Amino acid sequence: MAELSDTTLRYAADGSSKRTDALGMRVMQRRVWDVRDSQYILVKSPPASGKSRAAMFIGLDKLQNQGLRKVVVAVPERSIGASFRDTKLTAGGFYRDWKLDRDLCGVGSETGSKVAELIEFLGSSGESIALCTHATLRFAFTRAGIEVFDGALICVDELHHASSNDENKLGSLLRGLMDRGSAHVLAMTGSYFRGDTEAILHPEDEARFERVIYTYYEQLNGYEYLKTLHIGFRFYQGRYLDRMGEALDPALKTIVHIPHVGSSEAVADKMFEVDAIVDTLGDPLGSDPVTGFVKVRNGRRILKIANLVDDGPGREKVMASLRKVKSRDDVDVIIALGMAKEGFDWIWCEHVLTVGYRGSLTEVVQIIGRATRDAPGKTEARFTNLVSAPFAKDDVVSRAVNDMLKAISVSLLMEQVMAPTFKFRTHKGSDDMTGQQPQTGKPEPVTNVGEIEVINGPMVSDEAKRIIDADFPDLVANVQSDPRTITVMLNPDAHHADVMHDVITTDIVRRRYPHQPESVIQDVVTLFGARTELGRAVKEDPSVIQTMSLDLDDPAPTSGGQEPQDPQLPGGGDNFIRATHKFLDVRDLQVDLLGGRREFVDAYEILSKELNEDILARLHGEVRAMKVAMTQEEAEKLMPRIKEFLAREGREPNLNSPNGREVRLADALAFMRKLARQRRADLAGADAGRTAGAANG
Repeated sequence: MAELSDTTLRYAADGSSKRTDALGMRVMQRRVWDVRDSQYILVKSPPASGKSRAAMFIGLDKLQNQGLRKVVVAVPERSIGASFRDTKLTAGGFYRDWKLDRDLCGVGSETGSKVAELIEFLGSSGESIALCTHATLRFAFTRAGIEVFDGALICVDELHHASSNDENKLGSLLRGLMDRGSAHVLAMTGSYFRGDTEAILHPEDEARFERVIYTYYEQLNGYEYLKTLHIGFRFYQGRYLDRMGEALDPALKTIVHIPHVGSSEAVADKMFEVDAIVDTLGDPLGSDPVTGFVKVRNGRRILKIANLVDDGPGREKVMASLRKVKSRDDVDVIIALGMAKEGFDWIWCEHVLTVGYRGSLTEVVQIIGRATRDAPGKTEARFTNLVSAPFAKDDVVSRAVNDMLKAISVSLLMEQVMAPTFKFRTHKGSDDMTGQQPQTGKPEPVTNVGEIEVINGPMVSDEAKRIIDADFPDLVANVQSDPRTITVMLNPDAHHADVMHDVITTDIVRRRYPHQPESVIQDVVTLFGARTELGRAVKEDPSVIQTMSLDLDDPAPTSGGQEPQDPQLPGGGDNFIRATHKFLDVRDLQVDLLGGRREFVDAYEILSKELNEDILARLHGEVRAMKVAMTQEEAEKLMPRIKEFLAREGREPNLNSPNGREVRLADALAFMRKLARQRRADLAGADAGRTAGAANG
């Protein structure tokens, strides 16, 4: 079985993301709390960062201090509702506990009786907090209209289920709430993108939100135990079940996601697949009558396996048993199909093994999030994607090729999403790290964990920096999943990768921000390329990051005139964040921030090192048919290189050259000549029209 070298991400595990302040809030929750007075709040924060509790804090404050009468929390599926069950927040120092008046995530129709219950709740006077599914919320909106939500906080968990598409009911509801202006909205997502071509919100709608962003790096770097995350891909030929023993380690607490029913990876009946996986783990001993878990003997161990694929009457017992899991030894393996993804909490999970490429990057990120919970004794976590490789008799080669390349895209994407955040603060004429004119004291520290301040970087507009700060993961996802990117990845020698990178990125940025002027678009493209290059440079040599220690006795880092607290103690505020200041001086790096994009080359190097010649040849053959169409923008960008070629070689580039990049130059030259002929013809036609008009006059 061919495999790609794992992407390994290492973190400091300094415990900062788990510390709480005097109100019982962790770093991310405090960040949300600080904007609690905003009418519309958008939280982008990874799995396990505490979004559900942040929603509780905000909801209770809206009820007690901001005059709202109702809080409605909506989750995508019933099982996720457990994250919002009754919670004693006063135990951590908050002034009020979270208690549901109506839990509409139990057994029953999400589109029938529960809709009527939610509408009744919204019109009642004695109840304050309700929990329901997205479906129930949507149908209540359709049945009762937007007015019933007046004076309520609508909290939408897993916002990526919404879309800016006019036919997406959840997106329409959010837009309607904001247009009416009589309700408050708290929208939260653990994924930074939908994974398809749809935007979650219209840009003008998203601009109305107060955004709180907490990065994957901040979350993982601030854990107490988990220090390393491995992301790997294995390519198999034949049946995946025959390779399961190579990918599945019984010693690791594992979630196995089998392929979607009807997909090319699916073998036959889904229960047959479950039985085969159970047999791979050991000798079946039957089911436990109390928990519903399947018991398997593996050497001297008895493994407990939770089967969530079987949707018969026994699944409710298995799910109930999983909700009661308290210790590492309670369950060993969970086998699932459409479940155990977003919002599923099993902190002991060390390995997520997913069979088949998942078409949505959102789904992949959510699946990885199942393994990135922090737990005592858990120092490493792993995500493995088992993907079918094309083989001699494969009649769907293009799909297999596409899946393999998308798998590489996910790997490159996750490197960026889970890396530190680079903040570009330098302005022309500045000497210190904040981008301001030099003063007398030390540079002002960054405020976010995992934030690296870039000095002496490219000069760009503040709006471009804001876009990159807020939307970089979304842009990476868009670029990596673009069909043109996938094509160039496998044939980097047939393209001018830096030009293609800029063409693709510019096109994506223009489509994403249609109202921005061209100067801002170009600044965003520049920063996007710079940030990806910086991420790569830091990965190759972490020592390029410089650290400046700050004196905690200096009053500058504190706010409100408060005395600094011990950063090592609970309630130490943000001082533990301000204790060190990380920065990176671009002048010290041997990288080209304005060109030489290497994503395509990196992907090809990964493939060529790990796959055998036969598979690689099949990939080449397939991708040759996926040629990227020449555009005017690419042709214009290649004109300086065509002139260089003419000066160097004394001839025009040849369309039949064995050198792919020369062929690309020839394509560009032919395109520009065709464009020039078309323009001359248009001008001639216009002149003829004017002449005829004058004669007739």
